[in-house]
Amino acid sequence: MDSGGKFLTFTSILILAVILQGLLIIGETRETPEKAAIEFSRAYFWLDPSMADRLCSALVRDADQPDPIQAFLQRIEAKARSMGYSLDYMKQDLYQVEARTLRQDGGEADVLLTATRKRAINPVFGALGEAFALTTPHRVEVSLHLIREEGRWKVCGRPFALTES
Repeated sequence: MDSGGKFLTFTSILILAVILQGLLIIGETRETPEKAAIEFSRAYFWLDPSMADRLCSALVRDADQPDPIQAFLQRIEAKARSMGYSLDYMKQDLYQVEARTLRQDGGEADVLLTATRKRAINPVFGALGEAFALTTPHRVEVSLHLIREEGRWKVCGRPFALTES
């Protein structure tokens, strides 16, 4: 009789855990302005061209201007080469990332993003650089303007130094 009770308890806990995991997965896939701001910021500081997926069409598809992402990456690469490094040296990773919606009106939102950025040539360098004092952390605090396009939140306006010449 005792083993039947233990089996029922174990089975109940297992079923509850599976249901909870399903709910957490559904919650994680929901599209929010905060999630878009974090995804864009991580790609931006990692110098990943996929940041274009989170940029609004006004920035990406302006026929009068060159591709802002390629122009930005070329500027960063030129700066790295002037210091004697490759583009990878300029990569930075974000830690302690927090995003908070300041304002959301229908298809527009302003998100305050705060984080700490550190040079991270690769994922291991960030941790080792901190342990051996090779990197200096820098605080990032920026308000990003997002709009909803094609069912996704996308960064618009002047994000970081992307649109600077």
